[in-house]
Amino acid sequence: MGIISFNEIASSENAARKYFLGFCWKNHQRYCPRCRERKLYKVLDGKRRCARCHYTFHDFSQRFIRGCGFTFQQWLWFLKLFELNVHNQQIANQLKVSYATVLKAKDVLRRAILAQAPDAAEYYELGGWPGPGRPRPEDQPVDSPVFGIMEFNGFILCDVLPHLDPESLFHFRLNFRLAMTCLGQVVYTAPYQQYFMLVCCGPSFAPIQHLTHKDGRLPADSHEFWGNAKQHLQRMRGVVPAHFPLYLKEWELRHNYRDQSLVPILASALCGFVPQAPAAGEYPNPDRH
Repeated sequence: MGIISFNEIASSENAARKYFLGFCWKNHQRYCPRCRERKLYKVLDGKRRCARCHYTFHDFSQRFIRGCGFTFQQWLWFLKLFELNVHNQQIANQLKVSYATVLKAKDVLRRAILAQAPDAAEYYELGGWPGPGRPRPEDQPVDSPVFGIMEFNGFILCDVLPHLDPESLFHFRLNFRLAMTCLGQVVYTAPYQQYFMLVCCGPSFAPIQHLTHKDGRLPADSHEFWGNAKQHLQRMRGVVPAHFPLYLKEWELRHNYRDQSLVPILASALCGFVPQAPAAGEYPNPDRH
């Protein structure tokens, strides 16, 4: 997106709202976000009511974009500053909001990015929180899931591997001599099956640090994707394991669309519906949590 085009859609609140609205309804066909009924009644303030479940909603109800109190103009400028990797404090100064608000907006956006991933459902089944407006799991996972990173036709894919856990990595290291090393709580490995690395984050992986590869360098270290990811990790003051998948999916998107403007891609994700969390009792509680 060129600077002139961006300035046009960011010129007013109405223009910004119209831009985001373009990502909300395919072929302008509205339906109830709760039950998917298409028979709707118009009510006050531009809202609609479902003929089946009587849910009253507006165009942006239950979407990620409602997860932070930004105006539509603020969201647009936030997406631009996010694309440019501007520091959090500078974003707060530019948008005249608090530092905490910027952190919240980034969390919402990263969850919106993750929700677009083919393996998002598996992440939620492992206890990941879908996002604003959805119940949080009672027991937060102690560690992040294990991800397998592969390259396909120049694109990076970060796959959740629900069948692997810290015990699996111990097994691979001790019995199959799978080389691995760490960066803080983040542990990554040499190639495994079709993946050029496995990666995970959390305190349960700490003992692996005593079994790491002696020379400290693995094939993944020479890959552009992981090289950039490591730079981000080194600038951060530690990583919360529950947030590590969000960062990983962000880096995946930045790498795959590095030659394109990210604003339309991020806007589309932001206008997606927040997925439903697994029903109560459906969250797994494996031994590693």
